[in-house]
Amino acid sequence: MKKYIYILFASLGLLASCEEDLVVYDAGEGFISNEVSSATTSEDGDPISTTIALGTDVNTSGTTVNFDVIVESGDASRFSITPSNGVLEIPAGEFSGEIVVEPIDNINADGNAVIRVELSESNALPVGTAGLGLEKTTTVFTITDNDCPTEISENYRVEVFAFDDEAPAHTVALVPVDGTDNQWTVATSWGPEFVAWATDDPGYSGAFLYSGTIILNDDFSVEFIGNDAWATGGTGSYTACDDQFTITLTQALFTTAFTVDIVMTGQ
Repeated sequence: MKKYIYILFASLGLLASCEEDLVVYDAGEGFISNEVSSATTSEDGDPISTTIALGTDVNTSGTTVNFDVIVESGDASRFSITPSNGVLEIPAGEFSGEIVVEPIDNINADGNAVIRVELSESNALPVGTAGLGLEKTTTVFTITDNDCPTEISENYRVEVFAFDDEAPAHTVALVPVDGTDNQWTVATSWGPEFVAWATDDPGYSGAFLYSGTIILNDDFSVEFIGNDAWATGGTGSYTACDDQFTITLTQALFTTAFTVDIVMTGQ
């Protein structure tokens, strides 16, 4: 798990330090990387995409990028993909291109479609950050079914992800906000053990809970409003068929900027 140098307590003005490993990459003759790890849209929503970037400052003859499309759930009738032949051409003088997934709406309650797009090992250039094949090789596209009733649970199991790792999970209750039918408060978003886990310091267990309010919009987009100045909120989406919130949180508690992804599944 990657560690961050400083944690900033805005309310207390205190600093605590922990070590950070310095990683140096050798890009060699260049590489190709998949710049978006995940993207979500509803089946009646807008297209979603990922950027394929060249890790080089020279592209005089154009670059061909091969990619594989794996349907993890649903079927190919639920989407179209461009380029459709699994080959992205990045013209000479350019250094990025787009792979676009467009949802296809239907009237069936058939769950979410999940499509994984992977950079192929058959490419002339190595794949992933610095060509190591470890990061930025894959995008997971999710097309959420819009044909299920919206039934919000009282309690949710929350999985938490940061620094390319999984933090301790927890369970949280959604408390309706009086006078609304689309807002709920939670006592913690990233969980009572997140800061202790992120700093490897058990002294922060139960501290800095990142409480706030979840707002569910008509288009199933989600907003999170934090209760503290350092809890800068986030955005995400809700899938009715899974009763699942997926939210990316920003924060100003740590001096180093990073985001935290939470996946809340009704129980």
